[in-house]
Order: sequence, then C-alpha cells, then structure tokens
Amino acid sequence: MREFETIGRYHDHWSYVLVSAPDRFREIGDDAFVADQQKELEDAFDQLRSGFHFAERKLKDERLAGIAAELIEMSLEAYLAGDTKTGAHTLQECEGLIWPSYRQNVKYAIEAEKRAFGENVVYAGVEPSPFPYEGSEADLNADQADLLALAKKWCRSYQAWNQHFQFFSWVVDMEGTVRRTSVEPKKDDHPVLRPLQRSWGFKRLKELAESGEIRACVLMEIVNPLGDGLVSYHLEARGQPRVSAIQQFKYQKHKFRYKLMRFLKYPDGGFKYNAMRYHIEEPQFFSLDTDAV
Repeated sequence: MREFETIGRYHDHWSYVLVSAPDRFREIGDDAFVADQQKELEDAFDQLRSGFHFAERKLKDERLAGIAAELIEMSLEAYLAGDTKTGAHTLQECEGLIWPSYRQNVKYAIEAEKRAFGENVVYAGVEPSPFPYEGSEADLNADQADLLALAKKWCRSYQAWNQHFQFFSWVVDMEGTVRRTSVEPKKDDHPVLRPLQRSWGFKRLKELAESGEIRACVLMEIVNPLGDGLVSYHLEARGQPRVSAIQQFKYQKHKFRYKLMRFLKYPDGGFKYNAMRYHIEEPQFFSLDTDAV
C-alpha cells in the first residue's frame, strides 16, 4: 500500500484517480493499460482510504469527515456499477469538501450524510445542485474558448522546453483586454494585472470577479508537468457555469543530448495527450445570477 508523505501528494492521487477511473489506468512508466482495470480501480480507492487521515485533519469536524468518507464509498460503488459520470462527480464533490478551492454546490453529500448518520443535519433542507455534469467544447463561450487556447499554448510550450511550472492565469477585463495575472509565463506579451501571483491564484481571481473588474478568467494547474500527469483549465465567465477542461498526458521517453534537438524532433516535447474532458460546474469566482456580458 502506498504511503503518502504529504497532503499534497495525497491530493495528487485524487487527480490521478479522477482522470484514470474506471478503466484508463496505465502501467507506471509505460503507455500500456493495466490488464486488470477493476483491481486497479479498487486499489486506487484503497489508497484514498489509507491517506484519509490527511482529510480528517484538514476538515477538523467528525461529521464532515464521515460525509467525505461516505462520498468515497459512493463514488466507488457508482464506478463499479458502470456509472462513470456519477462516480467522477461524487469524487469531485468529496474533493471540494476537503479542499475548499475545489468546492462545488452540494449534490451527492446530502445522500452521503443520510447514509453515514441516518439523518441530515449539516445538509438539512438543502436542495441538490444540478451541477456538475459532463459537457463538451461547445459549452465554452467566446472568452472561455480564447483563454483555453492561450493557456494550452503556454502549457505545451513549457512542457516541450522541459520547464517546470504549476500555475498560469489570465483574465479578460471589462473592456475585452486579455491580461496575465500570474508571474509565469514571463515571455507572454499580454499586459499584466498586478499584483502578479506566484502560486495558486484562486483568491486573487475571486476578488477581481467580485469587484466587477473582469468578465472571464482561466486558472490552469498541472500535476507532474515533465512526466505522466494531468492538466486542468478552470474557465469562468460572467453569468456562465464554470467549465473545467481536464486532460491527461503521458511522456514518451527519448534520449537527446540537447533540449533543442528534442524540440526539433518532437515539437510537442514528446508528450502524448488524451482527449480533453469538459466538466460543467458551479462557478467559484463569478455568480450565475450575474448578467452575462
């Protein structure tokens, strides 16, 4: 059983499960799919349980921890029953319960509390949210589509040149100008909106949205950018649901003495990208009842 040294490593495993479950688990360091996908799925959830002490310490509430633990079980049940969407969305809701920056409106936690404790106290009288659900590229508005293309371009550029990175963010202001709010990528020639963020820029984007200074934004985060990992583009626009575009990638190992030689031979840096998946979610920066621009 894998032991997680930090809560960050534990969270990385959540991301891995979300993009791999139920039947896309791959061999470590190989592009081949694992032969026994169900066993790999069950093992992955065993690891979520084994590291759950991190979640308990973060939640600091016995009842919320019980709800989160039940959401994990409900997610696995859905996956094993062939309901991939419910399995993924239940696990995402659990993730948001533990890590507030990923929080979504309540949907499955109402049932989880009743299953765990027999009644609803935390979620008494709460109606389930219609989010999240599976979407497509067609769910992006014009600003979101432009921001996705921009963030994806820089993400792949950094990967191709073997540069380590974690977060990028841009906004569209009320006049329609695209502005960068993250320190990286420094070579991006869009005007910047200070103060620039060196790490996770959730709080800054929320402030800009709530103050009415912007009409759209993208927050990109990546796990293991120079190996096998995944990238998430969280796209929001005024009056629209959030679209989280998520993509898993694999690094195809090639031996080159110089970075330039590898780049000329493999312009994509030697990475193989799976199809993008689009999750439609409750917005975290804007409000859905805000008039669309």
